[in-house]
Amino acid sequence: MINDRGLATRSLSNKDTGLIYDMISMCFDGFFANVTLSEQVDNTLDKHGFKKLSNLFRRLADRLLSFVGNVLEDSKLMTQDAGRITSEYLTALSANTGQDLVNRVMLVNEQGLKRIEALLRQLGDKVFANIIADYLVFLRRGLDNVKQWRSNAKVIQR
Repeated sequence: MINDRGLATRSLSNKDTGLIYDMISMCFDGFFANVTLSEQVDNTLDKHGFKKLSNLFRRLADRLLSFVGNVLEDSKLMTQDAGRITSEYLTALSANTGQDLVNRVMLVNEQGLKRIEALLRQLGDKVFANIIADYLVFLRRGLDNVKQWRSNAKVIQR
């Protein structure tokens, strides 16, 4: 991972800060949903895979936080998209069980990652965006690996 100390002192525009807050929110939601799921599944492969995804979401959130500092308790900057991802994770965790639960969380993981990627493209600070893109590559690879592991183990119901 790139570690440029000079970036930590950069000042971000209000628009970029709002976008980053949304990304942080979605990352923490992804972290929470995946760690919760890893504790609920019986399959060792799923336990490992969802724990790994939760760590990747958390790592991205930590990196984003390192640039904006502490998120205000109520920043009033969350957009509907970030709220929608939160809602989707909560719905998936509360309304589904068994394989349906796992498949639904995987779907929301994919939606959340796509939304974070879209927000990243909107950032005005392209140097910062490129640093964060490196973290998204790891998250994308982790999500793809979990899908592949599950497919190889025939855990996915088609």
